[in-house]
Amino acid sequence: MAAIDQEPVIAEDGVQEVPLTIARPMLTRLIEQAREEGVVSALTVRGRRRIYLVTPEEYDKVLAARRSPDDAPKS
Repeated sequence: MAAIDQEPVIAEDGVQEVPLTIARPMLTRLIEQAREEGVVSALTVRGRRRIYLVTPEEYDKVLAARRSPDDAPKS
């Protein structure tokens, strides 16, 4: 199957996997899906996830979850 014939696939973890070869021409659509529908996309190369496309809010949630209690601001 040619790369251009591939379509994004929703993986078991709910992440939309998109081969990089088809992500390039559809980047605007992927960004809109993230912003408007909360869709998380993983751009893949040879079937392996290489980078995720998420909203700033989702990224901030991940950063907050990674913080240790010592990093929390003092009240």
